[in-house]
Amino acid sequence: MKKRVGFFLFSLFSLNFALAQTISISGTVKTQDGDALHLAFVQDRITKSGAYTDSLGNFSLAANPDSKLRISCFGFKDTLISINNRTSFAIVLRPSVNITANKAADAPASDNINQRTLTDQVNLDNAVRNVTTQHLTPPPPPQPTVSEANVAKVKANLYAVPLGASVSDGHPMQQPNDVALSQGSIYPVFTHKEATEGSRYLFGDWVHGYVLNSKDSIIQSPVLFFNYDKIGGSLLLSKDKHSAVAVYNELIKTFTLVDQLNQQYTFTLVPEIDKTHFVQIIASGNSYKIYKTIKTKFVAADYSTNGIASTGNAFDSFQDEFTYYILNVKTNSLQKLPLKKKAIKEVFAQEPDKLNKFMGENSGSSIDDSYLASLGDYMNK
Repeated sequence: MKKRVGFFLFSLFSLNFALAQTISISGTVKTQDGDALHLAFVQDRITKSGAYTDSLGNFSLAANPDSKLRISCFGFKDTLISINNRTSFAIVLRPSVNITANKAADAPASDNINQRTLTDQVNLDNAVRNVTTQHLTPPPPPQPTVSEANVAKVKANLYAVPLGASVSDGHPMQQPNDVALSQGSIYPVFTHKEATEGSRYLFGDWVHGYVLNSKDSIIQSPVLFFNYDKIGGSLLLSKDKHSAVAVYNELIKTFTLVDQLNQQYTFTLVPEIDKTHFVQIIASGNSYKIYKTIKTKFVAADYSTNGIASTGNAFDSFQDEFTYYILNVKTNSLQKLPLKKKAIKEVFAQEPDKLNKFMGENSGSSIDDSYLASLGDYMNK
């Protein structure tokens, strides 16, 4: 137990040291003709933080002032740019002679990034330590066997239920059984039958994103797509937007998913909060970290009537329950954070003047994720 706590504190210290060195930067990524590049990936090579450009080619992120930015976009040459304490960038990418994709793992030491073939760059066996994605079709009829050489395996959720399915559809709704397979796939379905509310998955379709794996390598490619299974607690990865694999949680340090509005959602594992599901990072800094858990359960339709009175719902639903936590980095104390002003004042009782100033400047705002993100950023200054 002491070793586990010590490792947790060491990880926090390392992360806090990196965060202490960051500055806010922003800029644009465009072609030589001045056209904005959407979904270009901009990564700080020291902090491993990254961001996708929006439809206008804009990006912003926290970066180490002494680091370099690696910019990649499908069909264009990877580019390295030194930050040198600058906060604004106008980046121009040159087209690649051969269309390539980027696996933003450890880049070469020099500023000249060698272009690789698409097959090589999305080979996750090299990037995520034997996470198998070559076989994205159902396994053959014989029971799959686990190879001793394949230490870090893919897990396939045998009870991956299509959204909208009910017990009457023949899909077991109990807690999923996670089976370690050396190959295999699941087939998440993001469309609902008409009378279903909510979703088992975080997004209604596959989205772009990137993963910081347990070896501190960034895994990102324009031909990799992601979603998060809120019930199973697994990050789903697909190359064809049809079949998918669920990566072992212990292979992931953090992952970031980007929705259609270019909003980023970053998740990590915090065993002190939940040992089996990822938690969303709302704010992170030297003094405080704010997390959000998402608990989703399936509730089958239970409508009934006797002709006079009726009860229950006539539709199946996936219901989300959110819980917020705040970690005081300096005291290493973790506690729940109710979305109420009184509770927030109690949490920050040691800094009343600073908190009151923030609340005064945001008095007309509702307390939601955006409010907490701004609060965390402000209190971490």
